[in-house]
Amino acid sequence: MPASESEFVRALEAFLRQLSCTKADSDLRSMVELDLSISQFRCLILLGQHTEALPINELADRLDLTLATAGRNVDRLVAHGLVERREDPHDRRVRLVSLSETGRTIMTEIDVHRRNALVTFAHSLDPADRDRLFAALAPIVEPSAPSRLEEQLS
Repeated sequence: MPASESEFVRALEAFLRQLSCTKADSDLRSMVELDLSISQFRCLILLGQHTEALPINELADRLDLTLATAGRNVDRLVAHGLVERREDPHDRRVRLVSLSETGRTIMTEIDVHRRNALVTFAHSLDPADRDRLFAALAPIVEPSAPSRLEEQLS
């Protein structure tokens, strides 16, 4: 018998809670080790998702922070050696921010810790459950397959 939408949503919430707790534990350990606030850690994560430097005002907008708060976070991250700040060559009023080499190394380590946490979660599953979960997720996360939403929009 197929699950109702509410049953599916409850099961999905429980599954995502398990995964997010695993990720949150890994992220909290990293924040404590680096002596960073949640806001500073979010800055690092966002900068790690971009190969090019971001203007501080864009960083503030994307993280829903005031410009002053973003600036203080960047100051602290620069002091830790995790972020580099420089003048925009095209507009001296704009300050660009990017991960330093140390920051990139640390973000890579954080990604490894997150992946290891997921591997631990995967190992905790019964092999048959893991196979069924993979079979269910594969068509959903396959990058070349259009999502149902994309199909509905076209």
